[in-house]
Amino acid sequence: MSRYMDLSNIHTYTINGFPIVYINQRRGNDNHRFRNNVSRRCQVCKWELDAASSALFCSMECKLKSILGSQLDDLMENSEITDDSEETVEPVKKKRHRRKGSPHRAPFF
Repeated sequence: MSRYMDLSNIHTYTINGFPIVYINQRRGNDNHRFRNNVSRRCQVCKWELDAASSALFCSMECKLKSILGSQLDDLMENSEITDDSEETVEPVKKKRHRRKGSPHRAPFF
């Protein structure tokens, strides 16, 4: 991903020993966002970040929101309108096979 986008100033998380970056903005309860004893926060959504990190944003979406501002919101709204206008095909539901009843076992000798 770093080939296509500048990931500097985005907080990296470690999961199973691999560094990851969140694409979408971190969404959570208000208790997590508004703790008083946190020293570092995301500049856009105020999500708490590690104190040892020098990152400014918690995700790629937050970084894009800070760069593009309201243009990103307009792009998101336009893409939702075009998605709604396209005709969607409902998937065909497969018929579930029911069990035949109680399993038949060999008699105990």
